[in-house]
Amino acid sequence: MKKFRFYLPSLILSVILVFLIIGSALAVVVKVNVTAEKSISLSDRNGINNIIYQELEKYFSDQSNTTGIPSDVYMSAIDEEYIKNVTDMYTNALFASLKAYRKYFKDNSKEFHNIRVDISDIAVTAEVPENKSLENNITNFFNDYADSINYEKDEAFNKKIQDTIDNSYKIIASHCDAYKYSTLQKHGVLAKISRVYSRIGIIAVAVTSVAVFFMLLLLLINRKNISVCLYWWGISSAVAGLFGTVPSVYLTSTGFFDSFIIKQPQVFKAFTGAMYGLTRAFMAVNIAVLLVGICLVIAYAVFGKVSSEKDN
Repeated sequence: MKKFRFYLPSLILSVILVFLIIGSALAVVVKVNVTAEKSISLSDRNGINNIIYQELEKYFSDQSNTTGIPSDVYMSAIDEEYIKNVTDMYTNALFASLKAYRKYFKDNSKEFHNIRVDISDIAVTAEVPENKSLENNITNFFNDYADSINYEKDEAFNKKIQDTIDNSYKIIASHCDAYKYSTLQKHGVLAKISRVYSRIGIIAVAVTSVAVFFMLLLLLINRKNISVCLYWWGISSAVAGLFGTVPSVYLTSTGFFDSFIIKQPQVFKAFTGAMYGLTRAFMAVNIAVLLVGICLVIAYAVFGKVSSEKDN
C-alpha cells in the first residue's frame, strides 16, 4: 500500500466495487422478495383481507340507501376466506402475467422492438371465483321483494337480478385487486415491468460475478501482500453497507412511504407494505455487508502488520 502504483489502481477498483456490491444487494433482494408467494404472505401479515372485508361492508352499507338492498344480502355470503381466495388469485395472475410477457418477448423480440404488436391479450385473465351463496342471496332478495308487492317476474326482472349479481362480482374484484393488477395490465405497465423483472435473476448473477471479478483483481494487484486485500475488501463492503443502510433507515424511520396518495385503504396498505418490506430486506442485507466489511478491516488491522514485516 506504500507504493503508489499499487495504491491508485486498488483505490479505483475499491470505489467501483462499492457500487457493484450495492447493485448486487439490490438485485438479490428484488429477486428473492418480489414473488407471488412473498406478496401473498405480506398481504396476510398486513391484514389486507380484513381491510378489504371492512371496505366491502362499508361500501354495500352506503349503497343500500340507493339500491334498497341491505348490505347483509352481500356480506352474509362473503367471508375473509373467500376474500383471500380472490386477492390471492389477482396476485398470482399478476406474476403469471409477468412470466407470460417474458415468454412472449423472448419468442417475439424483434416484433416487440418495433412497438407495433398488440400484446393486450397475453396476460393471464383474472376472474372472481363463483360464489353461489351470494348469487342465491341476491336472487332470493329480489324474489321475496317481488312477491311482497305482487311484481311480475318477467324477462326485465330476471335481467335486473343478473345485472346485480354481475355488478357485485365487479365490486368484489375492484376491492380485492389490492396490487392493482387490472390497472397495471390495462395501461401496459406490466409489459414494461416484465422486461426488467424477467432479467432480474441474470442481473443479480452478472453484477455479483463482476463484483467477485473485481475482488480477484484486487487480490492480483496486491499479490505480494495479500493481507492488504482484506483492507480494500473491507473498506468497499463497509462503505457499500453504509450507503445502503443509511437511506433505508431514513425511509423506514420517517414513514416516508406513508405519504403515498392512494384512496383505497387496502391498496395503500398493500403498496406501502411492499415498499417497507423491500426496504427492510435491503437494509438487513446492507447491515450484514457493513458488518462483514468491519470484520475484514479488523482482520487486516490484526494481520496486516505481520504481513508488512514479512515484506520488509
